[in-house]
Amino acid sequence: MKRLLSLLFVLCLFLIACQKERVSSYVRWVVDGDTIVLKDGTKVRYASINAPEIPHGKEPGEPFGKEALQENIRLVKGKKVVLEIAEEPRDRFGRLLAYVFLPDGTFVQEVLVARGLAFACYMPPNVKYYPSLLEVQREAMSAGRGLWGGNFFQGEPYYLGNKRSRRFHRPSCPGGRNISRRNRVVFKDMKKAFYEGYCPCKKCRPWPAP
Repeated sequence: MKRLLSLLFVLCLFLIACQKERVSSYVRWVVDGDTIVLKDGTKVRYASINAPEIPHGKEPGEPFGKEALQENIRLVKGKKVVLEIAEEPRDRFGRLLAYVFLPDGTFVQEVLVARGLAFACYMPPNVKYYPSLLEVQREAMSAGRGLWGGNFFQGEPYYLGNKRSRRFHRPSCPGGRNISRRNRVVFKDMKKAFYEGYCPCKKCRPWPAP
């Protein structure tokens, strides 16, 4: 009996810990394709994906940025969502990082990636769903959905990928030139880099190609 009570106690602690990882709230505002604001003002950034940027000031935005925003609005604005807090819960801007689900279990990040309106991005330690999101992305790429059906990938003769960070760079990018030989991979096609799960460098911005 004592052993059974001990096991039940451990199980209760486990269930409580699991419960703390998920919180429910309502979405007050949708900022863009991968960022929302909850009813209490908390800004949430979707973990493990990047959606194309929408226009900001003088910046024109990226292809399918507006479509990603509209799809995110359709999915979550004014609705209840369940947040699974990511392994690293905050980004450098102080935003909450989370995997976002609808009450019926729909994984919002997965829907955006499946429709070609976002791409999987390796951001350790937040990698729990990265492998499955990459598989969904590959299906979207093969089907030419959303941004994958456009001609935004022909900018350079080749790209330099970093096996460790899983980012790819323009040949002229210092971040690319400084990749160690053991971590360097060369992609002749930008789509191949995306297919292998690499994300574009934020400094040299190889995607979208002009």
